Amino acid sequence: MVLFLFAISGYLLQYLVLWVLPLVTVVQAILRLRAIAEHGATTDFSSPLTAARTNLGPAWLRWLIFPHNVNYHVEHHLYASVPQYNLPRLHEELKRQGVLDGAEVIAFRATLGKIFAERTAT
Repeated sequence: MVLFLFAISGYLLQYLVLWVLPLVTVVQAILRLRAIAEHGATTDFSSPLTAARTNLGPAWLRWLIFPHNVNYHVEHHLYASVPQYNLPRLHEELKRQGVLDGAEVIAFRATLGKIFAERTAT
């Protein structure tokens, strides 16, 4: 039905190129990378502070990989009912109170280093 509507309105090509093509190519890779960045290479699942990771980075990276402040993942696990637009304020308050002292709050570049770490020969 949607394809038919786009076809008769003359926007079928734009729909396919701007929505369908990214959905079946880069969007899936970005979602997978984000999921791994949030939980990959963690070793202690006994606490929400150590079972997830908050990734910090420049605005363009947050826009591309972590929209809607999902980079504040530890904070989200601690207080899941906090709306996404309040997660930066929650992060600052938790940091100020020392709650995040045991949490993994690192730059996204450091996360990539953990995820794609070179294996050593044994």
